[in-house]
Amino acid sequence: MKKALFIINPSSGRQNFLNMVEGLAGKLVMQQLVSHIDVVYTKKQEDAKNAAAQIKEGQYDFVTAIGGDGTLNEVINGVILSGTRTPIAVISAGTVNDFASYLNLPQNVDGFCEMIRDFHCKSVDVGKVNDKYFVNVLAGGLLTDVGYKVPKELKAIMGKMAYYVEGAKDLPKNLFNTVTLGFESEEYTKDVEALLFIVANSRSVGGFKNMASLASVSDGLLDVLVLRKVEFPNITNLLIKILQGDHINHPSVDYFQTKALKIRNLDEENPVIVDYDGECFGQLPVEVEVIPDAIEILVPKNKKKEISKRTRKESL
Repeated sequence: MKKALFIINPSSGRQNFLNMVEGLAGKLVMQQLVSHIDVVYTKKQEDAKNAAAQIKEGQYDFVTAIGGDGTLNEVINGVILSGTRTPIAVISAGTVNDFASYLNLPQNVDGFCEMIRDFHCKSVDVGKVNDKYFVNVLAGGLLTDVGYKVPKELKAIMGKMAYYVEGAKDLPKNLFNTVTLGFESEEYTKDVEALLFIVANSRSVGGFKNMASLASVSDGLLDVLVLRKVEFPNITNLLIKILQGDHINHPSVDYFQTKALKIRNLDEENPVIVDYDGECFGQLPVEVEVIPDAIEILVPKNKKKEISKRTRKESL
């Protein structure tokens, strides 16, 4: 039987999820899927990372990140720092859970137990930004600070809708506030008056399932979306296309794939805050690169292979 480490963020968005986790732990033991579970409850930032970083080779058969995207980010950073390839399982208890949604990871006890029984792992790329890692997205500009502006109490009550409410309050005043950014990569070197940039590993960003519609977590590439200044008559059309996942060919959107890039803020009077996996990273500049096959993620047996990526033409 397997040994497991559960790293739990008890303040994640979903209400009453701790009862579910207790039931899950009991069922894993009763079904003889695991013989031992160590549990760490996080109290402050970086607790999850520090707990995962202490894992020794062969100590656990898998570690489970239980929380939102930020908790998963910390566990992944910790596992990489540990120097092991301990498989990572995910129980989404946050508000958006983009990465888990993209991989269709189980959201109930029976589905999770079945996944542990089958024990199929998928090698997944991560992005490296300066000296830290992200598994889903790095972003800056329009609305990227919404995630940590929403009160935890509101997220617990309203779920994902809390982000939309907070974003709607700021959208009118920020929609025309651009900043001049410098991008440098083999595929795209340009100074751009931009509203937003996204460096994505998976397709799902901010609750939009096809924000980076060509992305794959196992292609050795990062997908970069730059939203340039939008003229007022084109705003409605662009928003509709984003909701439909058909925005990457819009005239105000630049989209490319790369292994590495640098992003600079050319407007020093307007600092650009950078978000990674729903957490505040700091300010520009950043250097970003992909680390192929960096980690092992436990996935359902029938989800081991990703759905084939769409081409730019198919996304029209």
